[in-house]
Amino acid sequence: MLLTADWVVPVATPPIRNGAVIIRNSRIQEVGPLDTLREANTKEPVREFDGCTLMPGLVNAHTHLELTCLKDVIPSQPFAEWIRHMPNAYGALTADDLAASASYGAVLAIASGSTVVGDIAHGPESVAIAADTGLGGTFYWEVLGTNRKKLPYKLQAMEFPSDPGRVCRGRIRCGISPHSPYTSGPDLLRATHAISAAQCSAHAIHVAESDAEIELLRDGSGPLSGLAGRLAEDFTPPGIGAIGYLDGLGVLDDSTLIHCVKIFTSELTSMARRARGAVLCPRSNSYLLNGEAPAWRMHEAGVLLALGTDSLASNSDMDLFEEARALKEMEPRFEAEQIVSMLTHSGAKMLGLADSFGTLEPGNQADVSIFRVSGNDPYEALLTSAGRYSVEAVMSAGVFRVIDGGPVFALSPVERASRLAREKAKIAVTDGGAGWV
Repeated sequence: MLLTADWVVPVATPPIRNGAVIIRNSRIQEVGPLDTLREANTKEPVREFDGCTLMPGLVNAHTHLELTCLKDVIPSQPFAEWIRHMPNAYGALTADDLAASASYGAVLAIASGSTVVGDIAHGPESVAIAADTGLGGTFYWEVLGTNRKKLPYKLQAMEFPSDPGRVCRGRIRCGISPHSPYTSGPDLLRATHAISAAQCSAHAIHVAESDAEIELLRDGSGPLSGLAGRLAEDFTPPGIGAIGYLDGLGVLDDSTLIHCVKIFTSELTSMARRARGAVLCPRSNSYLLNGEAPAWRMHEAGVLLALGTDSLASNSDMDLFEEARALKEMEPRFEAEQIVSMLTHSGAKMLGLADSFGTLEPGNQADVSIFRVSGNDPYEALLTSAGRYSVEAVMSAGVFRVIDGGPVFALSPVERASRLAREKAKIAVTDGGAGWV
């Protein structure tokens, strides 16, 4: 199939006006000017997208698909207060509720132009659900509140693959995520990192997200101290910042760092040299009143940056271009081309998927997103106007998942089931008081 558009944006190479992409089976075959490709492929069926810009499928580098149903359940408030309510909200959900929530989240991601996610999972269900809807990505099994001895049994109970390299390949990769420094003690952080390194699986952690976290690390005080005392076994305040703490434990190497709002200038060099990079979530940080990540300083230091929407428990939608515009407003020095790269190629590198996703190159997965935007500068047009309301079509693995602006699969059943789960969680939060003290 030959797809044509006013602009084709491969990301790795310059944009092509009146460009085309040839898709065969589930892979990209060729990318180039429409006239050239049409002349050489006269028998290829053609799908025209006039007035549109075609680009790689977006990479939403940090999601919690299971938490989609928690949208608006916990109001915007300081992070340390917000997280106290999460156990009641999450605890009200059954396995069927979580499956419905993850299904709805996967549909919303695809409908917004994302074909790849970096998702925090608690079992294989999210992986299977994502695959069914056409999403690829890296899925991080999340652990917290346990210890080194119990970790293998915990992972086994969560059905983490014993051989991730064999099971997690193609469009799906697997990893481990110790939730954070305040819910995972030092031995657990070391153990998860060691397992990830030994198995060549991915490793990610929420870190430096709030002032409360930095206060805890500084002297053990603040609103997260009780939580750390309950869940982060053998934690003692290191008296340094979050990145320095991870570095001192030896777990910074090749780790994906999520949020990174409260970063000290002295930590930037080690971040750039040791960590895989940082996933920024500007709108989630705003919802939780955490402030703004020093994105430009990280960029100048050489830290790889990607963007994620986080969960709908702390965001309004899964539109990655809205996240991009929030970053641009926060830090105007970023060029549109740099930000589009964060949504595609850099995101794929962050998730260890740059060999197949994030650019339009022959041999890559046939993941494309087509937005009804056009102009003399395709990067500026995308950053200004692309998003869930301008999606024309989305293809993943060579199959259209969105066409004429709408998903090709039924949305009502999973939306209804997710809405019912949301009502249960909302009642639990309203009636249950604070879950973590």
